[in-house]
Amino acid sequence: MLTGYDVLLLSVLVEAQAGPAATETAGPCPLRAMQTATVVRADTTAMQVAAAGTLLTGAAGLLDKLVDDDLPRASRRAARRWANRFDSDGRRVAEGVGIDADGVVDAVAAATAVEQSCDGASLDALLAPTGSVVSQLFAATASAAGRPQNAAALLRAGDAFGRLVHLGDAIDDFADDVANNRFNPLAVTRTSREDAAQLATALHAEVMSALADVEMVDRELADVLFGPVLAKTVRRWQPLAVPQPRAASSFAAVAGVAAGALLGVFGGGPPRRRRRYYEDPRYDPRYDPRYDPGYGRRGYYRRGPSCCDLLACECCANMACSEACGGDCCVCCV
Repeated sequence: MLTGYDVLLLSVLVEAQAGPAATETAGPCPLRAMQTATVVRADTTAMQVAAAGTLLTGAAGLLDKLVDDDLPRASRRAARRWANRFDSDGRRVAEGVGIDADGVVDAVAAATAVEQSCDGASLDALLAPTGSVVSQLFAATASAAGRPQNAAALLRAGDAFGRLVHLGDAIDDFADDVANNRFNPLAVTRTSREDAAQLATALHAEVMSALADVEMVDRELADVLFGPVLAKTVRRWQPLAVPQPRAASSFAAVAGVAAGALLGVFGGGPPRRRRRYYEDPRYDPRYDPRYDPGYGRRGYYRRGPSCCDLLACECCANMACSEACGGDCCVCCV
């Protein structure tokens, strides 16, 4: 509950550089509609890197909430105890995969220090500590995958991605932070929404440029997650355009042409069942046995299930697939 999906990118980067990791079958899970799933084994390097990053950033997140006084008073002692446990476990796992835990923890502490003494600080200075944390975690994937030559490019990609994630959080939380008098980088530096959106676009371009220099065995999933999936999030941070007034007749004409074009290209929805006197289509004078669909009477009135209907597991791979095509269907349905 204290971590996000972003840390899974460490596992993705390790597999992209080293090749597919060993997998096993996970048991039923409520988040997958009680279905089993094929997952990466917990003892692989890819998952150890992701686990170390999860524990260290989880500890830092808890400590940050304690410093910002964002937790109920009754839960603070338990939160501090869990933060210490996450930190010790994270250091143990990080040592096994070559991650500099001190560098990650120090960078998080530096971020907190910059926020507390931010008088006259620029937006770039406020975002830099988060970029430093993520850059070290990204660079660690090069060592874990046995490709040290990728470390420099991954440092650049991680720095840009960390800044982008921090900037996105500031954009999403701006109204709530201002209303509750909480720290927000955009409010402190008086950065407009337009300037923040432009910076987000530039940072995404930096991420993609740096990843292009990374040697990967299989970069397909990494390119999808850092490409169209991340681009969709960046577009969501763009300010909404102000609609221009149009004449009602003109709007109706354009809407009619667009609707006709869409129906012509994609077809309409499944035909609605009409009330007729014959219930069994074989008694219909239009019935031709050569074109019997073979799956019952209702076959005339609905289509069979597509692969989209059969996908019950909403795990990370299917989520990436859904995000990439912008809807609740997989790419093979588009």
